[in-house]
Amino acid sequence: MRGLWIAVVMTVAMVLIAACVPLPADVPCAEGSERYDEYRLFFGRNIGNAEGVSDEDWRGFLADTVTPRFPDGLSVFDAAGQWRDSQGSVVRERSKMVLILAEPDSDALTRLDEIADEYKRRFSQESVLRVVDSACVAF
Repeated sequence: MRGLWIAVVMTVAMVLIAACVPLPADVPCAEGSERYDEYRLFFGRNIGNAEGVSDEDWRGFLADTVTPRFPDGLSVFDAAGQWRDSQGSVVRERSKMVLILAEPDSDALTRLDEIADEYKRRFSQESVLRVVDSACVAF
């Protein structure tokens, strides 16, 4: 059973890695799809050395800060994060990843900066990781 579990995890990881390969800007999208900017934000939930952003805190932040800036939709995923803090220590923590698609040339980056700044202020965070990519999407 353990071997099956490892195989499933490895398969999912390979699919996710393949999905993260950037789409060159000069590659046209397939018929029926269009190019969007893809943004991923990663929010750590520790404050200091302990989890400080509760599920209730997260839901409130999502409702009052993220959703109003991207009312057309977004996806939220639970994640297990690891990073090196400003003192050089490796920090492991539960995290949230938010995936947002926006039309190119929108003011999305400004709204993302506002979200990150508010999260850092509200929950005493050093940073919020932002990944920007391009994707062909169809709805």
